Amino acid sequence: MPAIQLLKKNLEPGAKLTIMCGTRGLDTAKLYFPDCRIIVRKKGIINFKLCVLKTAFRHDAVINFHSYPFSMTSAMLTLFTFCGVRIGFKETQSVKNVLAPKIYNKGIVLNDDALHETEKNFALLSVLGIKADAEKIQPEAPDPGRQAADDADAFIAAFKDAGKFIIIHPSLLKKDNRWEQERYAEFAKMASDNGINVAAVAGMGEQDEMQKFKKMCAGTERIYYYPYSDIAHLLALGKKSACTVCNDSGIMHLFSLACPVVAVFGPSVLSRWKPIGPFNNICIQKEDKKCMSVSAKEVLSAVRENYLRV
Repeated sequence: MPAIQLLKKNLEPGAKLTIMCGTRGLDTAKLYFPDCRIIVRKKGIINFKLCVLKTAFRHDAVINFHSYPFSMTSAMLTLFTFCGVRIGFKETQSVKNVLAPKIYNKGIVLNDDALHETEKNFALLSVLGIKADAEKIQPEAPDPGRQAADDADAFIAAFKDAGKFIIIHPSLLKKDNRWEQERYAEFAKMASDNGINVAAVAGMGEQDEMQKFKKMCAGTERIYYYPYSDIAHLLALGKKSACTVCNDSGIMHLFSLACPVVAVFGPSVLSRWKPIGPFNNICIQKEDKKCMSVSAKEVLSAVRENYLRV
């Protein structure tokens, strides 16, 4: 996302940007780039053909931010734009695909697979002469809008008492990347017993997981369930919170733009996937690369010491 924002800022006057994204990224694309043409890539050959028809012979250049790791589908979508300038990774530290240099005729070599995804994306912009220092560029969170902000305020008004609160995201579907829900329930109970209000949020398509979590927390007093899962409402709530406790996911990156995050990491490579936001974020990862090796007590201590001290 930061790379696309930087690209948009550097376009020539009158130039137009088209963004192709998956269904899960559609809300994000609309919120961040409301004035851009957005094409949704869905599964299936029919949608593939539609995407080709919508992009072929229409653009001067194409950048494939999904060229690492090499994906045949995204590579073909890049090729069939028939652009004279096709940018992507033609070779990486661990993969040398013979097709990549032919598809990405203005491709570059990635010498460090563990480089953060944001820095990988910035590297692709260098082909267009756009220089970026990932250390200095601050990602920008879009305005969630008045309605989302009002809805977040109304939700917070129902808390037992005023003051700081924290957000948790216990419904992540990728189980290898998350605490088990029992650990989130333990954390919420400990936070509640210490007088801390907890707002539980779910991403799109995670409502069934949230229902399971609700049952686990039936006896916890200070836990509240946010009824919204769209990007704007999540950002609006994040802007009001002390921090978010979560795991490695898109939700983590989203909230890191609005508030500090305490992220419990499992097997993911931390240097690649750490939160992109500008706050003083905390990432906890054990040597065995298992989320469940991180205790609720350890995370609560990090939250209290860093974000709830008066």
